[in-house]
Amino acid sequence: MFSPVLMAGQGFTFVKNRVEVTVKPDAKRVSIPFEFENKTKKIIKIARYDSACSCLSARVAEPEGKMSYKPGEKGKIVVDFELGSFSGSVEKTVMLWTTDDPAQVPSSILTSAITIPVLFDVSPRTLFWDHKGSKEAQIIKLKVSGDKPIRILSHQGTNENYSYELKTIRDGWEYELVVTPQSVESMGMGLIKLTTDAAIPRYQRQQAFVCVRRAKAKK
Repeated sequence: MFSPVLMAGQGFTFVKNRVEVTVKPDAKRVSIPFEFENKTKKIIKIARYDSACSCLSARVAEPEGKMSYKPGEKGKIVVDFELGSFSGSVEKTVMLWTTDDPAQVPSSILTSAITIPVLFDVSPRTLFWDHKGSKEAQIIKLKVSGDKPIRILSHQGTNENYSYELKTIRDGWEYELVVTPQSVESMGMGLIKLTTDAAIPRYQRQQAFVCVRRAKAKK
C-alpha cells in the first residue's frame, strides 16, 4: 500500500495531502484544492494523475494547465467529486506521478475526505444469520435527522425467504424493520428496498441487506 506521505526528492511538497470537507445534504458536487510547491532544486513535471473512481476527476487549476514547475514555483490541483448517491463519510484518492516510468509508485497521493450529512440512517445496513443457526428475528432501525420528516412511501423485499414487518415508531422520523428468515438451511441474500418522500434525491431510494452466511469458525 502506498504511503500518503510525499516521498522525499520525488515530487512536490503539498500543503496538505489529505483535505477534509463537510458539504450540505443536497450537494451534488464538491471541488477540493490541493496546493503545492516545488521545493527541490530541479524542474518537476506532472506526468499524469489518476483515480480509481469514475466519480473523481482532477485538474491543474493554478496556473491552469501548467505541467512543469521550476524550483520554488507553486501550483494547485483541484479534485472534482461528483457526489451522486453517496452519504456519510467518504474517502477517495487521486494519485500523482512525476515520472513516465509505469513501474514507479506515485510521487503523491491526494486524499479527499468528504462528510455528507446522513438524513436517513439505516442501521445496521446488513443483517446476518449463520447457516443452519438461529432464525431469531433481527431489527434494522431507520431514523431521520435534520429538521424535516421523511416518510416511507413504499417498500419491497427481493427474497421471499426473508419476511419482514415495517413498524412506525414516529411517523416521518423513526421506523423499524423486523426481519425473520424462513429458513437458514441454505446460504443466500436479499434486499429490502425503501422509497421515501425525501426532497433530496440521494435519500429517496434506500436499501438494507439481509444474508444467511457461512457460520464463522469458533476460536
